[in-house]
Amino acid sequence: MWAHKNAMALAMFTLCAACGGGGGSPPPAPSQNVSLASTAPGQPAGQPAQTSPPSPGKPLFWSGFEGSVSVGAPRDCNTSGCWQDLAGTDSASGFAWPPKISGGGAQFQMRAGTNSSPSTSTIANYIVNEVQTVTGRSGGPTRALYALMKQTGCTGTASQAASSCAAQDPYVVQPATEPTDLYISFWRKIDPTLPEKLVNGWHVVFEWKTAGDYRVIAQIVNYGGVAPHWQLRADNDANGGLTYAKFWEIDNPSVPVPFGEWFKFEVFWHRSAGSDGRVWMAANGQKLVDKFGPNIGVNGKPIDRIFLTQLYTAATYPLEQWTDDVQIWPTFPTPKADEPWYDGIYAPH
Repeated sequence: MWAHKNAMALAMFTLCAACGGGGGSPPPAPSQNVSLASTAPGQPAGQPAQTSPPSPGKPLFWSGFEGSVSVGAPRDCNTSGCWQDLAGTDSASGFAWPPKISGGGAQFQMRAGTNSSPSTSTIANYIVNEVQTVTGRSGGPTRALYALMKQTGCTGTASQAASSCAAQDPYVVQPATEPTDLYISFWRKIDPTLPEKLVNGWHVVFEWKTAGDYRVIAQIVNYGGVAPHWQLRADNDANGGLTYAKFWEIDNPSVPVPFGEWFKFEVFWHRSAGSDGRVWMAANGQKLVDKFGPNIGVNGKPIDRIFLTQLYTAATYPLEQWTDDVQIWPTFPTPKADEPWYDGIYAPH
């Protein structure tokens, strides 16, 4: 199945610990605060741990959900939702799910909402994750990760914007130690009905959080009745109980927001307490934000949650999305058309 893509020229913790915008406590932080020295990123399953950073010419992880990759049964439910796993080895890339970034793991947080109390048999009334064969960006069949939110446990099919429900369906990568520098890309297809279902609200595309003091988030917003557009922000909303503080926010209406069609999302960050700190994002090869400056929180906490996929929205339901061709690198990749991971679109950086 990878050929058609190249044809483009290609550990349990408290359930709301991962919440993109809800309350709760994050998972236990690593025993030390952020170190700006190099750390050894995690390796694909089955490979030994490294004692030094990998070559920037090789990905830490990449997968198009080919081969035996599949979604497991819901597990470990509590009052707000359940957990779920992605497992299997991608037959095209050779990488196995879950990604092991900086010694950690990853899992779905199927959060139906505060006090919804779903079970393994009823969580599907709210959220469904599965790997499907669908029409890919090149027009041919591809296997992609499908996510569907049918309703929340607080508001039914109505918007959760005015509630504290925090219903969402992220696939959360959980580094065990600070990853420092990462580049992530994926292809996403957003529900074509989102523009009519999102009224004066927000729809999350990507975010990461530290263990309580810093968050970076990319959203689609249409506050005040304006057309849906990109909004990028850094704040301290990382479930650490801090008085809210916004560090920067950028609205970008110039880069189109694609609905109902595949687009590539890219993000890179370099963590630093100095002016060399950086957060960069792009969509379909067009830069959304490139923000330099400090991006370490007040308590110096490490990144412990990367929301690799996220379906978290103030829109009405049901709402669905698709994700394909996930890549994680220790820095910006160098595009080479003869490399198997090459997918044709890379924003200038």
